[in-house]
Amino acid sequence: MTCSTHLNQRRAHDIYRFARFTLGDASSAYDVVHEVFVRAIRSWEKFRDDANPKTWLLTIARNYMYDYLRKQKKWERFVAGYDPPFIPNEALSIEDTMVLEESLLALKDTYRQVFILRHIENLSIAETAHVLGWSQGKVRTTDYRAVAKLRGLLGASFEEANP
Repeated sequence: MTCSTHLNQRRAHDIYRFARFTLGDASSAYDVVHEVFVRAIRSWEKFRDDANPKTWLLTIARNYMYDYLRKQKKWERFVAGYDPPFIPNEALSIEDTMVLEESLLALKDTYRQVFILRHIENLSIAETAHVLGWSQGKVRTTDYRAVAKLRGLLGASFEEANP
């Protein structure tokens, strides 16, 4: 008995139908089918010959979907309760805000400090220089470099979506 004789097109349709009706989303159902076959191939040696291959695969699908739904609920609770710590732009979606914050955290400390003071806290160049104990020229240069680096991290698609 080979793996390929049991992992056939009919089983894929069964798993897809089960996932589609459980999750209500075609794209997620295709992901489930893919993941079930990956997991089945990985654990093929654990399959008992007296077991029904269809029920074995559907059990793998059920377990994967439970994990998927559990993660989805955690994500939804996180997004629903997400309070951006320091970006007060109501025009940005939560997802865009999170991407922006991650990109800010990827900047080196000096760039991040200047960017936050200048563009989030709206301090002037002179005020930023005073807070950091720098010259105004250093603030201008660091700000220019921080903005350029942030644009590179975010990419052109973010700027087009959030003018």
